Amino acid sequence: MGGEAKRADKTIIYNCLLMISELRLGSVVAHGVGGPETGAINLIYALLLNEFGQGFYSRIGINQIGDELNEFVMKEPPRSVHVNIRYPVYEDFESKSVDEKNRIRLDIIHASLLRIAEYDKKFDVQQLESIRKMILDNNFSFEFTRKVFPHKKINGRIAKINLRPEMNTFDFYVVFEDNGKETCRVCVYRGLTDLIYFPKIFSAGKWKGDNELIITDKLNEVEIHVFVNDCRVEVRNLTSYKNPPYFEMMRGDISREEKERARSDWMHSLPPAAAAVIRRADN
Repeated sequence: MGGEAKRADKTIIYNCLLMISELRLGSVVAHGVGGPETGAINLIYALLLNEFGQGFYSRIGINQIGDELNEFVMKEPPRSVHVNIRYPVYEDFESKSVDEKNRIRLDIIHASLLRIAEYDKKFDVQQLESIRKMILDNNFSFEFTRKVFPHKKINGRIAKINLRPEMNTFDFYVVFEDNGKETCRVCVYRGLTDLIYFPKIFSAGKWKGDNELIITDKLNEVEIHVFVNDCRVEVRNLTSYKNPPYFEMMRGDISREEKERARSDWMHSLPPAAAAVIRRADN
């Protein structure tokens, strides 16, 4: 992977070092809106709910249903809420454009939050409308800061790990800044549309000298070396496998066959008892 120029479209960058709310959009109908593609809109909404002071629930579950089920809003202690909502089913949903899918999912989430607001007056309808407008105004393009690494010896120099959620991948960038001015931006990983792997793959970071950041993982599979001067990334495999198994398995930009090989290597790398438990769970 090499350096990349900034995208021309408008991108909002927020700090999301702390996650408070979780939002999940699903469906129980044919040609429904659920699935891995919802990861981006789920994350964007969860973070903006917090940003706009609407992070009252630790988990919001939204389910697109058909005529055979009842609509409802149900709260669960201590801080969860679930919504069943009917929404028109498009038989050609899977073939619609990214923009069309984004707008349909946005409409379902917004309608569901308005339903919650009818029952829970803590929700500010105007703030919910502002969130929807911001997402549309920015064409679903957001970037969130996940970690920041200040240089201990060079005042004003920092490295950040930023996340840009896309429909099919979560794209992670290392961004270098000197006194607030961006000097380098490079994509270091394109992962699955979930954050479950983030703490393991991006566990820690440290500066080496003036111009190199080293990111390490909890599994001791990889080191990600990012060089400021030539805006370059180098992923070093620390395992005996051709590719680091967990790092590879969580990628969102590889084929199904490559993912299956990575999963097989990952299972092989586990202690036998742990691998047996996972196999039983799969069955």
